[in-house]
Amino acid sequence: MKFFTELESDLREGIDKILNHPFLKRIEDASLDKTQLQYFAKQYDVYCKHFPRFLAACAANITDDTTRMPIVENLWEEHGEGKLEGSHRILYEKFMDGMGISRVAQKEIVALPTTTICCENLLNLCHDGHFLESLGALGPGTEFFTNEEYAIILRGLQKYDFLSEEDVKFWAVHISLDEHHYSEMLEAIAPWVTSLENKFLIKTGAKKAIDLEILFWDGLEDNLPNK
Repeated sequence: MKFFTELESDLREGIDKILNHPFLKRIEDASLDKTQLQYFAKQYDVYCKHFPRFLAACAANITDDTTRMPIVENLWEEHGEGKLEGSHRILYEKFMDGMGISRVAQKEIVALPTTTICCENLLNLCHDGHFLESLGALGPGTEFFTNEEYAIILRGLQKYDFLSEEDVKFWAVHISLDEHHYSEMLEAIAPWVTSLENKFLIKTGAKKAIDLEILFWDGLEDNLPNK
């Protein structure tokens, strides 16, 4: 659909800021030491724990089953399709285990102000905003490029010899899933692309999500230990 093609093109400048971000480049090049990599893992854990809440808040505001379905499917997969041991949160805990971050330390993570702003604003957008704004944020503003982003992270993590294939499974799983999530989300959004107002809501949500993610990565770079 022309609207989505134009929107994706319009969003590319912000997306490229993320995919070429200095901190993401540090991960890809494996130039972070273990302490710095742990710092990244802890801050991303905050985002990871919020993501199912974004989906749930968005789903709660959608009034029809057809539009809601890809969000519910995504939320179901996030929870291991009913098997808690396969939930994405558990996979992320295993990643942090491999990083040498104890379960006690995992429970005592303190979010950077920028991490908090990113997560709380996205949650508020999904909870209080129009559902089309939420779908814009979670679809074109997130799922559209997550597989590219996670591929960069995975390439970098695979260069660290203390991390096993099982340790980085969280990242590998999402590379295949998120492209599927995005295509289904576009199918659900497409019937709503019927007015300038609806297009504005979708576009606004997408841009807000990208701006907030740039803030997240900027916060990591600006507060990098021993920078």
